[in-house]
Amino acid sequence: MLNLLHRHVLKEVLVSTALAMGLFVFVLLLGNAMRDIAELVAAGKLDFIVFLKLIGLLIPYVAAYALPLGVLTGTLMALGRLSSQLEITAMKSAGISLYQIASPVFVISFIGMIAGVVVNLHYAPQSRLAYKQLMVSAISENPIGFIEERRFIREFPGYVIYMGDRDGPVMKDFWIWELDDEKRVKLFLRAKEGEINFDQTNNALVLTLRDGTAEQRDGSGSEELADEPMRSLFFGELPIELPMGKIFDEKSQRQARIKEMTFSQLMVKRDLALAKETEAAEGISKDRMKVQMHMQKSFAMAFSVFSLAIFGVPLAIQVGRKESYANLAIALIIAMTYYFLIIAVSWLEGARALRPDLLIWLPNLIFQAVGFYLIQRANRH
Repeated sequence: MLNLLHRHVLKEVLVSTALAMGLFVFVLLLGNAMRDIAELVAAGKLDFIVFLKLIGLLIPYVAAYALPLGVLTGTLMALGRLSSQLEITAMKSAGISLYQIASPVFVISFIGMIAGVVVNLHYAPQSRLAYKQLMVSAISENPIGFIEERRFIREFPGYVIYMGDRDGPVMKDFWIWELDDEKRVKLFLRAKEGEINFDQTNNALVLTLRDGTAEQRDGSGSEELADEPMRSLFFGELPIELPMGKIFDEKSQRQARIKEMTFSQLMVKRDLALAKETEAAEGISKDRMKVQMHMQKSFAMAFSVFSLAIFGVPLAIQVGRKESYANLAIALIIAMTYYFLIIAVSWLEGARALRPDLLIWLPNLIFQAVGFYLIQRANRH
């Protein structure tokens, strides 16, 4: 009898989890695609095959977030439907404990937790690195297509670029504004024509302007600028290097490298930081804390599959809703609470004495403790 019930519950949870996973992967993929590559595809800078490859490389990255949400939503939908149809009540009346009823959920969430560890610490960082490399490669193969005519291009921090027209490989009527840290114009360039090439050694686009003028600004306010004589310089040819890395908002090279490291690479970086600490006879360093924080956060996110599933079991039975939208709303509220706690602990990264790399496990402990308490309470009724 138990095997039959277990198969019934397992089927319900698996189907609901698969549907929820598909939904969240689609939503997260859509959000990342709209942010990073949809505009490039619409502008003709990336072909459709490259677009599909980039979407495929995004899947492991978004799976780290879709997996906990999918298992939680699947648990709420499956057990909520069984509870609303009084099947859970019938099982408990037959002497079957809630732990036995929910055992398929525990098995699925445990497998999901293991899969989350592998994805978060191996496939996700590899796909993140491959994604950036493919993006740079696609643009470097068609660098001319990256500069679109009659559009203000702001992808390069510190520059605003405008091109009026194009005649084959030759670009005409260039306007370039170079900005300071406060987004004020410090140099204005205008050229009749120019060419763009890709420097593979420096990973940069090289824009060569011809027959133009350069107007130097001192960063003052516009009212002070009007009182000064105009300082212009005519040039025959002027090269400008635009680093490709800045297109993808790599605010910190060190942070970007950590996010692209697998578990073995992170351990090597951690050991190097530990060796420096031992040599300097000091406590935990900023570098080691950053590595450990990333590692522990990846483990904790994978473990959240199990924690959120445990929390969802008694909640699904008590609420007993069979409507998908209601269970989806409950799942989002629970997940947002969990992720808020994760973010709140991440804010403590600078306070190394508090060991935020260990405190990052606190949300999991809270959700598991509350979940098991609610399961035990529901099992007695």
